[in-house]
Amino acid sequence: MASNNQYPHLVIANVELWGHVRPVCAFAAKLVLTRDVHITMLATPAVYGRIVKEVGRSFSPKDADRLNLIRIVALDNIVEGEYSFAEKTGAEFVRYTAAVVDTYQHLLDEKPITCFATKTEFPVVPSPTTVVVDFLIGSMIDALRSLPKHKAKIVGFFSAMPSFLHLMFAPVERGGRADLKQRIMQETESSKRPLFDVAEELCYTFTDEIVQMPGFPKMYHWELAPQASVWLKGFIGSVVMSIFDAVEKSDGMLITSPEVYEPAAIADMREWFAETGRDVWAIGPLIPSLNSKESVKGEQAQSKDSSEIMKFMDETLVKHGKHSMLFISFGSAIWPPEFEKFDAFVDVVIENRIPFLLSHGSPFAQLPEPFKAKVQESASGFLTPWSPQQTVLNHPVVGWFVSHCGHNSTLEAVSCGVPLICWPFTNDQAANAINLTDNHGVAYELIEVRTGDGLKPIFRTGKTPVGTVDAIRAEAREVLAKAYGEDGARKRANAKQLQDKIQRAASDGGSDHVDMRRFLDSI
Repeated sequence: MASNNQYPHLVIANVELWGHVRPVCAFAAKLVLTRDVHITMLATPAVYGRIVKEVGRSFSPKDADRLNLIRIVALDNIVEGEYSFAEKTGAEFVRYTAAVVDTYQHLLDEKPITCFATKTEFPVVPSPTTVVVDFLIGSMIDALRSLPKHKAKIVGFFSAMPSFLHLMFAPVERGGRADLKQRIMQETESSKRPLFDVAEELCYTFTDEIVQMPGFPKMYHWELAPQASVWLKGFIGSVVMSIFDAVEKSDGMLITSPEVYEPAAIADMREWFAETGRDVWAIGPLIPSLNSKESVKGEQAQSKDSSEIMKFMDETLVKHGKHSMLFISFGSAIWPPEFEKFDAFVDVVIENRIPFLLSHGSPFAQLPEPFKAKVQESASGFLTPWSPQQTVLNHPVVGWFVSHCGHNSTLEAVSCGVPLICWPFTNDQAANAINLTDNHGVAYELIEVRTGDGLKPIFRTGKTPVGTVDAIRAEAREVLAKAYGEDGARKRANAKQLQDKIQRAASDGGSDHVDMRRFLDSI
């Protein structure tokens, strides 16, 4: 066996969005539990503490020596002063990128590095052999490669739908829309406007063009934007260009989808990347097991309300039975742009005496006092700014997950065999909703909650949403009646079948297990 100063060294650079952070934590844990490898995770102060808890979930006391192979290092990206959400996000990213490049240079020079949050100095380990970069920050790839001693392979980490990646970033001859980049560059040159402003405008101008992802029904281009996502304004242009960088400049791509969830898109992505001699590894879903007390405690420690949440669910199970509760969460960033529509949906939930847990983790989720009072008076709802989502989804009381269909939330739900009620907002969330409803038959999608371009016709059904509060109430009543009836029972059975397929793919000899082994062999 090699001594630990001969182990390969993998560096991870990531973003703060929890749907991206959580799978990369499970990825790091899985690596060191399988092979001898040093891992340096470059975090930000905002999520550092939660990352430490999340990574620790996968390790029992007997695995302490394996956990020590992971160094979690917070970098200073703090921005002082009053800024809009977009301005602050952009400024923090610039500081994080600079800090990653500086830290990477220290690692190349085999010098100690220091955590900004704890001031802990980490000793020297061998120079990095692989760098894993979240696809949203692919713009830092050139800066990393420019450093004199850089020799490592740079791999993208794609925690979204390959189906969506194909549509938006694959070459035109493969059915994608990668010509968008050329149009962005041409418009920037001719108009003399800032690159990112042009990218935002062209990427988020939706048309009546009919598009199709591999293995999906045809759809209008505008169906990728079921909600007017105002929160994306001001920084999404830079993100789009970063994704182009990750797709074009990485030496390969790790994807968190299991192959059974998007078989056609993953097969196409393998062919597409193989054209340039690059590999694709489908290694998902990246979710810690809940078979140990460390895993359960580690997740529950991330929410101050965990004990009360568990009490609420246990009591609801006794009072209402299995599969009786709705779990509602739109993730750590998303929130409905028109609160009155969400309020109307919750009114119907309360009217039907359906118990529910609402997790409102987004900074945009400012719940009005009358809404809080209504929920409290109903005695059927529980509100929390953060919930231990995996623990919740595994509880027998959960019947349905009302979700924005962010990719990590979607994979956690189907991995637990929980059917969904989809409320997508943008990008691959819309694609996930179609995959769940049409391809796998494990979900319903709320249509009347749409706003902006989402109120235009839907190609596969021919319907056009009305979008009024009354229409939402009517749709909510219809969907919930189905969900808690025979039709819902069929979808739950389908969800269990999909769960079984995912588990088989992750077991020894399964497609996802084989891809993880292939990646480990490559480092």
